[in-house]
Amino acid sequence: MTAVGARPAGGTAAGAAPLARAVLRRERVLLAVWSLCTVGIALGGVAAAGTTYPTAADRAARWEQLRQIPMFVLFQSRAFDDSAEALAVQQAFGAGTMCAALGAVLLVVRATRGEEGSGRRELLAGLPLGRHADLAAALAVALGAGAAIAAAVAAGLVATGAPAAGSAAFGLVVGAAAWVGAGLAAVAAQFTARTGTAVGLAFGAFYALHLVRGLGAMAGGPALWATWAVPSGWLENVRPFAGERWWALVPVLLCTAALAAAAFALADRRDPGEGLLPRGRGPARAARSLRSPLALALRSERTSLALWAGAVAGVGLAMGVVGAGAMAEYAGAPWVRAMADALGVAPRDAFFVYVVFVLVFPIAAQAVLAVLRLRREEAAGTAELLLSGPVGRVRWALAHLAVAFLGPAVLLAVLGTAVGAGVFLGGPGSAADLVRFTGLTLSLVPSVWVVAAVAFLAYGALPRLCAALGWAALGTGILVEIAVKTGAVPEVLFLLTSPFAHVNPYYGPPGAAPLVLAVLAGALAAAGAWALHRRDMPA
Repeated sequence: MTAVGARPAGGTAAGAAPLARAVLRRERVLLAVWSLCTVGIALGGVAAAGTTYPTAADRAARWEQLRQIPMFVLFQSRAFDDSAEALAVQQAFGAGTMCAALGAVLLVVRATRGEEGSGRRELLAGLPLGRHADLAAALAVALGAGAAIAAAVAAGLVATGAPAAGSAAFGLVVGAAAWVGAGLAAVAAQFTARTGTAVGLAFGAFYALHLVRGLGAMAGGPALWATWAVPSGWLENVRPFAGERWWALVPVLLCTAALAAAAFALADRRDPGEGLLPRGRGPARAARSLRSPLALALRSERTSLALWAGAVAGVGLAMGVVGAGAMAEYAGAPWVRAMADALGVAPRDAFFVYVVFVLVFPIAAQAVLAVLRLRREEAAGTAELLLSGPVGRVRWALAHLAVAFLGPAVLLAVLGTAVGAGVFLGGPGSAADLVRFTGLTLSLVPSVWVVAAVAFLAYGALPRLCAALGWAALGTGILVEIAVKTGAVPEVLFLLTSPFAHVNPYYGPPGAAPLVLAVLAGALAAAGAWALHRRDMPA
């Protein structure tokens, strides 16, 4: 037996190997969805480079777009060559690295802070495990998954006929983004006891670094130093398919190692189950306004929602301020008119509509996370304590669903208002822009509700699979849209499998689609409540 207070053989990370195997088994669904989405995003654009830019004229037109419209550089990446593969990497860089980092953040936070919050880590403390075995296991799995994603991206690109060197470089760029995300998550998990807050801090930091890179690249000249000051800039400067700079990956590796070391050092300075930031204890008795399931659910999500709202507002405002002048200047360009005709909007609004429909996916992810809180509460036992009082399970669950429905409505309203305000401040806009863009973003809300309702139905009927089914509903919409744009699958498949297709003007005028989607979301929610009423809790 191990003596009380004795350190297990192997140091603070002793026992990490069996915990890593447990993480692989427990998070197998998250690993699969994360890997498929990331590899699909990375391969989708580059694999279709030949059809996207089939001629030299097409590539020259895209090169001119990147020079004229700084928003592409801000949210995506710079282009370092006018080859089809290099231009496709420029488009896929932002989404690919973001998806890779987000998956790593979710994995590390769930395997560390989530385990502490559920009480399972405390139960395992009686075994001969090192104090930081769970952190070491989570990082090992996340870093290994990042390496596997890098290999899959590189192999997939080579299989499509892309040059081997550029394929390997882009694979490493995507995999290294996962490593940086894992390091940021490991550090964030030491500061707060809340899993949602830790996810928000880590991914928010990664996105902020991406924007710092974008601002430096967009400004050009002496400001280009900013692209060498942050990990996203190092990844961009690897330059896949454009004279690869392999040495730019070295600071990424050093940064990941430094973040991991910092996480271990910070973990020594806090108590298990607590964070370095003190938790507000609050008054002994709650106000009457908080004595309802809806108020409790809203209070549980308020920090996460506030962080998301701040990020969305910052992105929307920057997009409006920077893009307004450029779109007004180049609204008469042939490619802008072609995009506007396809979307059915005015030329000066074409780019904003395009970006808004890209941002709806991360906002839908926030709604899925809000619904999955129900499962976390049930698994942790807090739901059982709450339901032992005069609160019915359906009423409790519907309160959380209401907050999950409220979140995307608030975030999309903030996005529309921020874009409209940015257009007003950055170009020849007016107060009507606020109304126009807010109306556009709010028309997307029912499509997000459908995804959240699918997760809620899964929670009621198949609680052990609710996370997998919820993320699959969102991932399917993303992957099928990418496949449609690359010509891999017919457009009708997107219309049949994704609610987002019915509110996107590119696939036809929305018409009554938002109302139909809202009714569908209500029906799915009712089915989920009925299923929850009939099953045992906990399950």
